[in-house]
Amino acid sequence: MKNKIKILRIIHTLSPNLGGPSNAIIDHTKAMVKNGYLVHILTSDTTNEIKKKIKDVKIFNKGPSLGNYGFNLNLLIWLIKNKSKYDIFIIHDIWRIYTFLARLLLKKYFVFIHGNLDPYFSLDFFKKIKKQIYWYLFERKNLLSSKSILLTSEIERKLLNKSFVNTRGLKKNVVGYGIFKPNINKTKTINIFFKKYPELKNQTFLIYLGRFHEKKGCDILLKSIKILSDQNIKLNLVMAGPDNQYKNDLKKICKKLKLKKQVYWTGMLRGNKKWGAIYASSAMVLASHGENFGLSLAESLSCSKPVLITNKVNIYKSIIKYNSGLVANNNINDFTRILKKYSHFNNSKIKKISKNSFKCFNQNFNLKINQNNFYKLINKTYTN
Repeated sequence: MKNKIKILRIIHTLSPNLGGPSNAIIDHTKAMVKNGYLVHILTSDTTNEIKKKIKDVKIFNKGPSLGNYGFNLNLLIWLIKNKSKYDIFIIHDIWRIYTFLARLLLKKYFVFIHGNLDPYFSLDFFKKIKKQIYWYLFERKNLLSSKSILLTSEIERKLLNKSFVNTRGLKKNVVGYGIFKPNINKTKTINIFFKKYPELKNQTFLIYLGRFHEKKGCDILLKSIKILSDQNIKLNLVMAGPDNQYKNDLKKICKKLKLKKQVYWTGMLRGNKKWGAIYASSAMVLASHGENFGLSLAESLSCSKPVLITNKVNIYKSIIKYNSGLVANNNINDFTRILKKYSHFNNSKIKKISKNSFKCFNQNFNLKINQNNFYKLINKTYTN
């Protein structure tokens, strides 16, 4: 690419505590840079709060914002002054002011939805009504003015037809998503993890890795573990994620179910500790009621680890296709079924599924080789 296309990504925060989009954007940006694009990132973080650095990528932290909706005078002033330096803009997430600013100030912009129109979010009646009002007044117009909304899977596209808002007329493009396979020393990271958590060293365990939220189905996971325990099938589980009130509620459930000896709470895992935990685990579990992509699942697959998930996770068809794990309905009985089934797999079966897991990652979620649709869309928009 002779003249580099200049892209500005706008995201509320790069804090790893908020999971998916804020973490995956780092690898996604690295992939774009390696493919010849100039990419900068604009956030409402403060420099003291988030000090992320990405080689060849400038990050402009213009926070703090007023509340969680992104009201931020510093960011607005910066965007007005600097928008002419960029050819294309990518807005991450909706329901914040950034898409509105894009409609007012920018010409060629895309919006990554990141699953925010999933039918799951209609379950909270008052939040649904609030979002429907905002959609009618602002957000639909913001998205109609974009070059396209960006989706990570065909399932996400189909779910838009069942969303709690009217998405007809929106330009939609499925561009995929993913991560880079980590270039790390497996043995070294495992040792680092066990040094921090020596009580797990001789244990076989499943791992949940992510933020704690009602939609993640962690209560299903704990109750399934309890049912199997009562059947003398003892499964160990590592629950890894940042602290919040829902995590405290889950700990109370765990105590009530008398699972203290089977469930380990590690707190949030980053860097080598995170990769060590994944490599040391038997499989990753996610009993979600609604998951657009599941970054931690891609991370697990990249380490040749099977995943045990529900059919509310939008990549579940890939898991079935490649036989790289097990898929259940999002209820206690069915998730118990797949945990029990997995517990009976012998080493030969697990080895085969583990091999399939990496194949699934490499052919679907490896950013090194799976971003052609996205680049074609960017290039086409730049030239038009």
